[in-house]
Amino acid sequence: MSLSTHLKQLGCLIVICLGTDMGAVAQQKEKGPEKPKAPEQTLRAEIESNSFEEEHLVHPLPDSSLMVVTLDKHSWFTKSKLKFTRYSKNLTPLWTKEEDHKEGTDFHKITSDGVHTFLLFTTRERKKLFLYKVNNRTGEVTHSNHTLPNPYIYVREIAASQGNVFLSAVEDYKINILLMDPAVEECRILPAVFGQEEDLGEFRVDTLTKAAEFLVSETNNYRSRVQVKRMSPKGDVLGTYFLPPRIDFSTETNIQDGRLTPGDTLSKLVLGTYGYRETTFARGLYSSDLAGNVKFYDFSKLDRFFDHFSLRQQRRMKAKFARRERQGKPLVLRYRLLLHPIMPHPQGYALVGEVYYPQYRQNFYYNNFDPRYNTPSTPRRNYDGFRFTHAIVCVFDKDGNLLWDNNYKLEGKTYAELAPTVEAGVTPDGQIALIYPDDDELKFKRLIQGVSLTNNEEFEVRVQDTDEKRVDSNSEGVVHWYGGNFIAFGFQRIRPKSGKARTVFVLQNLAF
Repeated sequence: MSLSTHLKQLGCLIVICLGTDMGAVAQQKEKGPEKPKAPEQTLRAEIESNSFEEEHLVHPLPDSSLMVVTLDKHSWFTKSKLKFTRYSKNLTPLWTKEEDHKEGTDFHKITSDGVHTFLLFTTRERKKLFLYKVNNRTGEVTHSNHTLPNPYIYVREIAASQGNVFLSAVEDYKINILLMDPAVEECRILPAVFGQEEDLGEFRVDTLTKAAEFLVSETNNYRSRVQVKRMSPKGDVLGTYFLPPRIDFSTETNIQDGRLTPGDTLSKLVLGTYGYRETTFARGLYSSDLAGNVKFYDFSKLDRFFDHFSLRQQRRMKAKFARRERQGKPLVLRYRLLLHPIMPHPQGYALVGEVYYPQYRQNFYYNNFDPRYNTPSTPRRNYDGFRFTHAIVCVFDKDGNLLWDNNYKLEGKTYAELAPTVEAGVTPDGQIALIYPDDDELKFKRLIQGVSLTNNEEFEVRVQDTDEKRVDSNSEGVVHWYGGNFIAFGFQRIRPKSGKARTVFVLQNLAF
């Protein structure tokens, strides 16, 4: 056989091998990462109702049941009925109770201590409050009138413990913590917590110890610290802790906001944010026990903090960090982080935070509208709300060591109020499920260690039967229920294959 024939055969063999390898690579590239599965929509409950007459409050209870409160939208002007329904874990009604509701009251807040659910209403008199107390087991309903110390106190949040209700309130931009006993008309101010309105970070009741816990950020515009206060259900101070316990002037790191882990004092951690020289913009995360042993984790050292950027933007950002580090100067990012309550996780604790910034819109106003004068325009900035760019998830062990982090790119929408936009839950196998409503659909992402999946997964809340059609929906929302389960709710106008259309308020379980 000639040399040319050998070369031809060898060339064909190389082409065949290359073709096979390239085909395998193309097939692997085409397959890509496995697409996340949408949550299962297995359980469903419908309430005959319409959005013109009624509204419904959906409140998960600590025992994984569900409280739904139905209110008349016209209750401010006339007497009406207030209906309470408790649903089991299978979304079947356990009991339903109706209560006469007096006019001139407006719903404000709802909370539960496991045994009872409390609903707080404001009244026409600024000093007067109206409270419902519902027995979660029997459905027994009692109500009481209460009086604030003065009419200039505004209640922001409430939390209940062993039959009493703690109120987080504001007076003249200052924090007020009050105790409301259903058997006593006067609300009592607890003088143990001080600070400005924006300083109160954590306000919760520990489900294990039943202690009310408050976390307040304190600063003198140069140094900052975090104060943790724990109180008994009667309002007695159980302990006060300061982080850090001493001021270290050798560092220019200021700890900022924080959240408390559940559990007793010996094992409790604080997870929060810290900044460089200031208390406005976050530079990273910290973890600390109540003794003040603090560990810092800079955003630049996290694995997936910048995953919401394109690959090119990520390379530029890492290069900028490296350049500043060589110069011995920290790169200060203008990030603000809204922290969620800490969730128990199989590896320890999971902390979710949403990155946001205030959004302003610049308008131009002309000083004189006569074009002959050619007067230049004057720019003015109008506040537009809060814009959220992405959410981060960080999992810590029970000693406060950061184990892994991940990222969820948001739509960049602007909201009038500063409040969480996504709901988060932890599945039994340790996945973090994030979900939020977007127009008529729900968007979600599953976050696991070391894997970043696509952000564009979305689905619709189903209807009862396959031959039915949803023609309209409104007042939709979603709330975390327990574990990897969420409740999607809202009004739906449904047209069956035959017969009349119906309008219902829907409770739909979403199981990750």
